[in-house]
Amino acid sequence: MASVMQLDILSPDAYVFTSENVSYVGAKTTGGGVGIMPRHATMVATLESAPLKYRDEQGTAHYLFVDGGFLEVNENKVTILSVAAETAEGIDAAQAQADLERARVKIDNPKAGVDADEALKNFKRAQARLETVRLAGVRE
Repeated sequence: MASVMQLDILSPDAYVFTSENVSYVGAKTTGGGVGIMPRHATMVATLESAPLKYRDEQGTAHYLFVDGGFLEVNENKVTILSVAAETAEGIDAAQAQADLERARVKIDNPKAGVDADEALKNFKRAQARLETVRLAGVRE
């Protein structure tokens, strides 16, 4: 049996994903990308809104979207606490594309009363959700 670890992804309202048979986790932290393999040293990191990659024990890659949060590695277990998280298959790509376009309009045509930082955050979130779908090769 391949060396594996546990992965738990939680959001405030759901236990999004759990598996005890993960051979790799790749995440984008505020300090850059990080790759975690079984028996990784203990660590805590702040996550960006981005796709998260994990490999099962057969080495097959899977993708989820995490909307920022925290990652902890401790005793061969990776725990991710995120504001929101969803599997690639659970993302509505058409809605994410619409969200991207709506944010792009707000950024390109700023108006009084529009929060530019919020528009940019929404733009990056929509981009990351669409990238998760693309990486996973999900078809609608």
